Amino acid sequence: MAGSVHDVEEDGAEKGAVVKRAAARSSCALLAAVLLVLPACRTVEGLTTKPEIRSVSVMIARLDLRGMALRLDVELNNPGDGELTIAGYDYALQLEKQPFLAGQSRERVQLPPRGTARVPVPVDVIWSELQSKLAMLKGKGDAAYALALSLLVETPVGTFRVPLNREGCLPLFPMGPKTCRDAH
Repeated sequence: MAGSVHDVEEDGAEKGAVVKRAAARSSCALLAAVLLVLPACRTVEGLTTKPEIRSVSVMIARLDLRGMALRLDVELNNPGDGELTIAGYDYALQLEKQPFLAGQSRERVQLPPRGTARVPVPVDVIWSELQSKLAMLKGKGDAAYALALSLLVETPVGTFRVPLNREGCLPLFPMGPKTCRDAH
């Protein structure tokens, strides 16, 4: 009987040692994971506060018989503490609550912490495709616009889509009547 009690004590001691080694390995793995993830926290922290569209300006880059090339300069503000890497964007522009133009770009932009960056949105307008859309603007000095911009923001855990919206008035003809009120 004494032999069997001794065997049970050895088995218990071995099991205890195995459990301690497994706990030590788990603690080491957890510590390694935390050390690997900590540098990424600064970047993820930037997503706790959503970027904002501060302003939108329109510039005519080209004008000819086929159409015109516009550039919307969208100034983004990052109120967060982490830098954001924008891997591209999709956009949809409405005029007078009607779909006008849509497109996408995969141009990368760095948005510094608590800073701003300009995102150039190139827009090509072809006259033959716009005839019906321009009819709604006839006789107006300005037009209400709505810009939906969906940013592709890279993070250590993947790329996320961040939707942003901006509404306002777009001046069209200096002599035409002003019909919309600027929302911003």
